[in-house]
Amino acid sequence: MNLVDGSDFYRRLEEWLASPPPLTVVAETERSALRAEFNPHVHAGWELKLLGSGELHLVPPGVAHEATGLCPLSLEAGAGGMTLLFEGRFLFLNRPAGPRNNFLPELFALLARIPAEEERLRGQLLRAAFEAVRTLARSFESVPDAPEDRYTLALDYLKRNYYKRELGVEDLAAFIGVTPQYLNRLFRRNGGSGIRRQLIVIRLEKARELLESGNYLVSDAARLTGWSCPFYFCNSFKRHYGVPPVSVRG
Repeated sequence: MNLVDGSDFYRRLEEWLASPPPLTVVAETERSALRAEFNPHVHAGWELKLLGSGELHLVPPGVAHEATGLCPLSLEAGAGGMTLLFEGRFLFLNRPAGPRNNFLPELFALLARIPAEEERLRGQLLRAAFEAVRTLARSFESVPDAPEDRYTLALDYLKRNYYKRELGVEDLAAFIGVTPQYLNRLFRRNGGSGIRRQLIVIRLEKARELLESGNYLVSDAARLTGWSCPFYFCNSFKRHYGVPPVSVRG
C-alpha cells in the first residue's frame, strides 16, 4: 500500500520548521479562466500545500482553484476530518475532527487574515501549524492491510481526487497495490457497485453540494467536479436524482 514511512516526513518537517517558506493565500479565480487541463476544483475545508518551487499555498474553503501537480506536502483540514499527503503518499487520512485536531481550521483562518507584510507573525503561526501537524502525525498509525481497509483507502482516494478528469481504475489500483480486477471486486463487495459507478456518484454528490450553495452555475459545478461534458453531466444528474441540476440550485 502506498503509505509513507514517517521518518522522511519528520526530517523534512524539521527543515521547514527552521525556516518557514513564504506563504500565499490563494484568492478566488475568475471561474471562466480556470483551465480544464489543470483540474479545477474546490474544497469544503482548508488546504495547506507546499509546492515543488518551495512556495506555500493556503487555500480557503470554497475557493475554486487549479491543481498544482505533485506537492511535497499537502494537508486538508475541515469539520469532516483531515488528510495529510507527503510526496504524493498518505501519511494519515480522513481522521475525524476531534479535540486533537479541530483547532487546525481555526489556525489556518487566522493565518489567512495576517497581512503579508507581517512576515514575522506569519512565520510564528506557520511554525505553530507545522508543529501541530507533526504532533498529529505521530499520534496516528498507518492504515492496516486488510481487504476492507484497502477498499476504505481507495474510496478515500476517490473522494479526494474526484475532480481529476484523467483519474482511472488502473491508476487507483496501482496506488493501492492491487490489480484493477481485484479492486473492482472489493468495490462491488463493500460498496455495492464498481469503481467507475462509485466515482460518478461521488462527482454527482459534490456537484449537488456546489449547486445547493447557490454560488455556482451548472457549468461551473460540472467543471469543478471532473465532468468534461456538461450534457453528459446533466443527463447523469437527472438519472441519479430524478430532477435536472438547475432545479436544485440555491
